Amino acid sequence: MHKATRAPPPKKGSSMLKDGIAYLLKFAPKEAYIDDLLNGYLYMNAAGYYHGLSGEQGDPLEASMAPGVCLYGYTCLPIYCMYTVRENDIVDNAVKIPIRMIQEFGCADGWIGIVRYDSFARLADRHTTDDGSIYAHGPISYGVPGPKLIREIFEDIPHNLVIKTPKYAYQKEYRIIGSRPVECRLSPDENHPGCKIEEYGHAELDLSSSLADFSWKASVPSLEESQDGLMLELPHHV
Repeated sequence: MHKATRAPPPKKGSSMLKDGIAYLLKFAPKEAYIDDLLNGYLYMNAAGYYHGLSGEQGDPLEASMAPGVCLYGYTCLPIYCMYTVRENDIVDNAVKIPIRMIQEFGCADGWIGIVRYDSFARLADRHTTDDGSIYAHGPISYGVPGPKLIREIFEDIPHNLVIKTPKYAYQKEYRIIGSRPVECRLSPDENHPGCKIEEYGHAELDLSSSLADFSWKASVPSLEESQDGLMLELPHHV
């Protein structure tokens, strides 16, 4: 994962290798959301926001500090999620998008943003300086952190934002982590007197540059069906 040089510093090697990444995809129910991405604007939710989402978009263990434990850290840092396409995923200049992804992200009638990885990574790197707006960016690792990583998480190194349980591996997530925490608060739960619920703000990350020269979009209904998926052509693949 690309690392910012601010405290607390992430450790090298805390995420999957970036080798072989060709494209990043963004699934959205509305074309306007994809247009925002292509114009260089990322709408980000706090990591803790995903605790309360239903379905596979939600993850009650997002930002958990130990396997299977609802003890959280860095829940107020904003994140932006994309789908990783590696070179070996591409066959005949196309990639198969699992139907499961389309269904779970509610975009059967929506849109997909396609971004060339190398160009996007260079742009994102410009924002990972000491006072930059990106804390880190890279592909998620799927597995269970060992004792060393867990110890470092409790020592203020946020490995817990770049590791998820294996059940989510099919999502092939690439994550952009913002550097500035959003507003987080506990509010009374009207449905459960005496209990509190988490409420989080959001962030809008401006990359200060359009992605138009290395990105495009496709409507989901226009894609050709294949077994258990939809085929997305990649006309700019080289």
